[in-house]
Amino acid sequence: MNIDLPLFKNIMAEARNNPDLLDSFSPNQFKSKDMLIKMIDNLNVINSNSEIVIFGSWYGSILIPAFKDVKKITPIDIDEKVINIAKNRLFNHYTNINFRNHDIFNGVKLDLYRETNLFINTSCEHMLPMKDWPLWEWTLKRKHNDSNPHFVFQSNDMYDIEGHINCVSSIEEFKYQLPKQAKVLHEKEIKDTRGTRFTLVGKLCN
Repeated sequence: MNIDLPLFKNIMAEARNNPDLLDSFSPNQFKSKDMLIKMIDNLNVINSNSEIVIFGSWYGSILIPAFKDVKKITPIDIDEKVINIAKNRLFNHYTNINFRNHDIFNGVKLDLYRETNLFINTSCEHMLPMKDWPLWEWTLKRKHNDSNPHFVFQSNDMYDIEGHINCVSSIEEFKYQLPKQAKVLHEKEIKDTRGTRFTLVGKLCN
């Protein structure tokens, strides 16, 4: 096993005074993200030339290390504080991470998505439905990209948690929030101590 000691030391130093970071490594977080990572691995579409965008990335605690060998990861979060911590205190030794602090629904930033192979959003309950993101059609017109991108989205039925403004009650309800270009390839539900998480994996199609 190849242990990332600099990352481990950074996490330990930051977590002493940051319980929010510890929550990003909770058993529930590991359980749901481990399932997501395995589902992506089963797609067999990610390699060293891939570019990944993570919407609502939070600290990127589990996903960034899991995909650290790709060409580029772009974690995006509306919370400037968590982006600054992730960039300057946790993953400051990584060279392929493009941290961005903004609202993905506010303003068009085409440069972030020109070569994206995989869109990940494990925070769909925190934002507008993915079908409302304005750039899906544009991602299918990138002439220099050989194939259409894949996606992995997660939401849950945990309505009583602060900040959860867009929960769903079932995986079928979650499907109604997908962009019209989305073709679902795999779907899973997983229980944790607070409710059920729903995962949809698929591809954007013309």
